[in-house]
Amino acid sequence: METLKGYRDRIDDIDAKIRELFLERMTIVDQIAKAKMEKDMQIYDSSREDQVKKKNLNAVKQEEYKEYYSEVLETILKVSKDFQRALIFRSAQ
Repeated sequence: METLKGYRDRIDDIDAKIRELFLERMTIVDQIAKAKMEKDMQIYDSSREDQVKKKNLNAVKQEEYKEYYSEVLETILKVSKDFQRALIFRSAQ
């Protein structure tokens, strides 16, 4: 049986991977914001967001996790939109 410290060490490793993936995702979000600015597009695309949510939630097979993963997705999408808005606002000044 694994110890509490062992579990926490594994969580620390996972958190490091999540952080790296988050940074990679935000770099791409930055590029998306720039492409949207060039084409004078809106930040929010409801059909794309619905597609992202559906695809990702369908990939979660553990029913007891879906509600929580949905919250994670909502937060990621909100942060991405907020970041895009900030970039666009800064470029408009």
